[in-house]
Amino acid sequence: MDRSLIAKKVIDEMKRQPGRPFKPRSLFRKCHLQEKDYKILKGILDELYQAGKIQKRGRNQFQYRVVAGSLTGRLQVTTRGFGFVIVEGQEHDVFIREKHMGTAFHGDIVKVEIHRKGRDRNPEGRITEVVQRLRTDFVGVLHADRYGEWVVADDQRIRVRFTIMPGGSVEARPGQVVRISMDHWYEGELEPIGIIEEVLGNPGDPGLDVLKIVREYDLMVDWSDNALKQAQQYSVEDIEREASRRTDLRDLECFTIDPVDAKDFDDAVSLKRNEKGWELGVHIADVSFYVKPNSELDREARERGTTVYLVGDAYHMLPSELSSDLCSLKPDADRLAMSCIMDLNGEGQVTNSRIFPSVIRSRQRFTYQKVQDILEKGSGKHLETLKEMEKVHLLLRQQRKSLGSIDLDIPEPAISLNEEGFPVDISISQRLSSHRMIEEFMLLANRCVAELFKRYDQQNKWPGIYRTHAAPQSDDVFSFRRILRQLGVECPDAKVLRPMDFQKIVESTRESPYRYFIEKLALRSMTKAKYSVKNIGHFGLAFSDYTHFTSPIRRYPDLQVHRLLKLYATAGKVFKPPNPHRLAELTAHCSSREERAMEAERAHLKLKQLQYLSRRIGEEYMGVISGVIGYGLFVELAETLVEGFVHLNSMTDDWYDHMDKDHCIKGRRTQKVYRLGDPVKIRVTSVSVEEGFADFILLAHAGPTETGGSEGRS
Repeated sequence: MDRSLIAKKVIDEMKRQPGRPFKPRSLFRKCHLQEKDYKILKGILDELYQAGKIQKRGRNQFQYRVVAGSLTGRLQVTTRGFGFVIVEGQEHDVFIREKHMGTAFHGDIVKVEIHRKGRDRNPEGRITEVVQRLRTDFVGVLHADRYGEWVVADDQRIRVRFTIMPGGSVEARPGQVVRISMDHWYEGELEPIGIIEEVLGNPGDPGLDVLKIVREYDLMVDWSDNALKQAQQYSVEDIEREASRRTDLRDLECFTIDPVDAKDFDDAVSLKRNEKGWELGVHIADVSFYVKPNSELDREARERGTTVYLVGDAYHMLPSELSSDLCSLKPDADRLAMSCIMDLNGEGQVTNSRIFPSVIRSRQRFTYQKVQDILEKGSGKHLETLKEMEKVHLLLRQQRKSLGSIDLDIPEPAISLNEEGFPVDISISQRLSSHRMIEEFMLLANRCVAELFKRYDQQNKWPGIYRTHAAPQSDDVFSFRRILRQLGVECPDAKVLRPMDFQKIVESTRESPYRYFIEKLALRSMTKAKYSVKNIGHFGLAFSDYTHFTSPIRRYPDLQVHRLLKLYATAGKVFKPPNPHRLAELTAHCSSREERAMEAERAHLKLKQLQYLSRRIGEEYMGVISGVIGYGLFVELAETLVEGFVHLNSMTDDWYDHMDKDHCIKGRRTQKVYRLGDPVKIRVTSVSVEEGFADFILLAHAGPTETGGSEGRS
C-alpha cells in the first residue's frame, strides 16, 4: 500500500479516538494492512511523532495529539528556514522552527500550538494544521534519477522538494524550468506531491526570468475584452464635457516632477505665495471618473491591487489607455483631478485644507534631476516657484522631524539592462533634495485626507481607509537594541522605543560606516505598514492620521479613497455609508496584494543581481556582514547591494564558533570575531542564478577590530 495512504489511515484512526493510546500492532489490524506494510507503519509512527503530530505513551504506544487552545494566524517563513506565525491581536509572533512547520508553506493560514513561552521574547510553537493555502502553484527546476522525478522550488522559503507524480499530461525534461501544482501533502509524508502544469523553458532562455516571476507570484498580465472596452470607451471629449462641472484650475501654475523613465504622471504640484504664507496644491489624477465601481475594469483592477514594478518591466493596475494616457497628467493637456489645496502659515503649518474634483493643465513635465539642476544653478523654467517650494519643503521636513518621524535613507540598486534584458551595470540610486520635496508635499496631502476621514468618522460614523503602522514588538526592539550596543551605538534602555528614539539613533549614525546597515536593522525591527479601516496611526511617520491618496493610477486603495471623498462630499441627510466590514475586507485584500507585489519585485531584483554577478566570478569587492548563522556569513556588497554567502568551511585559518546571541562567529585559537555589520573584503567564487545564491570567499576583515569577544564594541 502507498506510504501516504498508510499515514492517512493511521491519523484518521487515531482521530476517531483521540484519547486512546494504540500499539503499532493494534493500528496495523485496525487499518487492515498487509504484513509487508508493518515495517512501513512503524517508520511512519516514528515520523509522525518526530513531527509532533502524535504523542508517545510509555515505550511503545501512540495517541493522537490533541491541541488545546491553538491559535490561528499567517505563517511567514524566512529564507533561513525558520518562521513566525502572525496572530491578529497577539503582542508577540509565534516562532516556528523548520522541523515544526509540518506541511505549511510561507503565507499559509495555519493553526499553531504553543509549546514554549518566552519572557519578553517570541513564544515557540508547532504548526498543527493548514487552514488555508496561500498558493498551490510553484516554479522550479525539474530533476530526475532512477528513483523518480522531483522539483526544487525557486522560492528559498520552500524547504522541501516536490515529488512529481508520474503520468502527467505535460512532458518535461530534467533541467527545464517548470510550473507545478501541488496535488497533496498528507500528514506523515516527507514531501509534497506535485503535477507538472507547464514547461516555462530552459535556464538562460531570454525572458524566462520575467515569466518565472509572473507564474511564481500569479501576476495578472492580460485584461479581459470587457475591461479593455471599458478603458477604451473614454476620450478627450469626455474630459471636455466633465470640465464644466468641476473647479477650473487650468490657469494655475502647476507641473509634474517624476523619475526620468516614468510613463504615467499621477500627481502635480502648485504653490502660490500670499500674505499669510503659501497656498500649496497637490493635484492627483482622478481615476475614479473612469473606473466605475463593480465594473469589469474595476474588478480586475481590484484583483491586481497594485502595479508591480519588475526590473525593466511593469504590470500595471490599469490598462495603458488610462494609466499612460487619459489619467496621466501630461503637460499642456486638460486632465481631471482631485485637488487638495492647503493653506500654510509662515511656519509651514496647515491652517485650512480643501479637497475637491478639478480640471487642471500641467505646465511642465519635470524630472527630479532637472529640478535639482535648476535649484542648484539658479536658472531655468519656473525657477521662482521651485525656490519657494524648496523653502516650504524644508519647513515641512523640520516639522515632521519635530514629531519624531523616522527618515530612513536606505540605498536602492538601479540596474541597467542591455537589449537582451541582461544586467550590464548596477549603481546606487541617488535620493535628491527634489525627491524629498515631492515626498513632503505628498505626505502632507495624505495627512489632510486622513484627518478629514477622522472628522467624518467622529461626526457621522462614516468609515475611512487609513494607512497604518503599528509600533514594533518588544522582542524586535530587544534584538535591535542588543545589536546596536554591540556596534557601540547608544540606545535608550526603555522597553518600548518611540519614533523619536529611532530618529535619534538614525541621526547619530549618519557618519558611521554602519549607517546603512543600522537603517536596515531599524526597518527590519518595525512591523509592516498596511491598509485598515481602524485608525491606529502611523508609527514610522509619527502621524496620528495617515492614508494613501496620491497614487490612484498604481494603487487601488488610493482609488477607493477618492471614491469615498466624492461620496461623503455629496452625501445628503438620508445617506447610507459604506459597510465598514466590506471596507475592512478590501483593505486586507489590498495589503495582501501589496505584499505579494513587493515579494515579486524583490525576487526579480535578486535574480537580476545574481545574473550580473554571474559574469564576475573571481572579482573582489568590499561588503558588509548582513547575517550570521551557524554555518556561515551573509555578505552584502557595497557597490551593488548583491548578497552572497561565506561558508564557515571556507575559513581555514581557524575553527569558528557561532555566537548566536552576539550575532557573530569567533575563532577558537585567534579569538578573531566577525560580527553582524562588520565591513569585509570578499572574492566571488560561484553563482547559481537558478538556485538563487552566490558563494564568496572571505579575504580580509575591514572592521574597527579583529579580536575580542562580545564586549569588544559595547
